[in-house]
Amino acid sequence: MALEKVLLESCAKNIAPDTLHFLEFFPCVLLGYSQSVQDEVHEDFCKTNGIEINRRISGGGCIYMDDGTLGWEIIAKKGASGLKGTSGIPGSLNEMYRLLCGALVTAFLKLGIKACYRPLNDVEVDGKKISGTGGTELDDAFIFHGSILVNSSPETMAKALKVPVKKHHEGQKRTVSMRELLGYVPRMDDVKNCLAQAFAETLGIEFAKGCLTQEEIKILNEELPLFSSNEWIYKREGIG
Repeated sequence: MALEKVLLESCAKNIAPDTLHFLEFFPCVLLGYSQSVQDEVHEDFCKTNGIEINRRISGGGCIYMDDGTLGWEIIAKKGASGLKGTSGIPGSLNEMYRLLCGALVTAFLKLGIKACYRPLNDVEVDGKKISGTGGTELDDAFIFHGSILVNSSPETMAKALKVPVKKHHEGQKRTVSMRELLGYVPRMDDVKNCLAQAFAETLGIEFAKGCLTQEEIKILNEELPLFSSNEWIYKREGIG
C-alpha cells in the first residue's frame, strides 16, 4: 500500500515513467481509504488466522486478497499519449474506465475467457464479476487498479469481512474465478503476460521491465512506518 503512494507520487513528479505494476498478496484485508476497521472487518478472525489488515490510498469498498488473487495497477499521467498515432489514455474518467477495463476484456480473451465490461468499473463473465477496479489521482497523475479472481477463497473472505449473510450469498452468486471458468488454475505469470500484452495493444505502447529508482526506494522506506502504523490502519489518516 505504501508503494502505491510512492509510485503515484513518483509519476506526478516525473521521477518515474508511466508504469504497469502487478501485485501478489499473502492473505489480507484492504480497506478503502475512508472505511473503518471496526465497521468492515472481523478483526479477531483475521488476527487468529494471520490475515493482515491495511488501507488503500483509493476509495471504494473493503476487499479480501490472497495468493489466488492477482492485483494490477496502471500509474500514468492523465491524457498520456500512445505510440504510432494512438490516442493513449483519455482524460475523461468514464472514458478511461471504459478503455482500461476493455484491456482487461482483451486479456481474458487471450486466456480463453469471454468477458465483457459492465459500467462503471467491473468486468464480468455471463453476469458474474471476475474483476473490479478503482483508483485515485494526484495532480496530473492517476493510479487505476484492480484485482482478478484467479483462485481465491470466498469462504475465508466471508469470515474476514463483515458482510451480511444474505449479501455474501448474493455476492458468491455474482462472482466467478478463472479456475471455475477454465477448470484449472492458470499460472500467474501467464495471466500477467496476457494483461501486459492487452494493455500494450489497447494503449498503443511498449513496456520495458524496470525496477524502483533509488529515489523511489528512499521515499518507500520513509513511508513504510506510517503504512504499518495504527494511525494509518485505524484512524483514517495518512495522506497529506
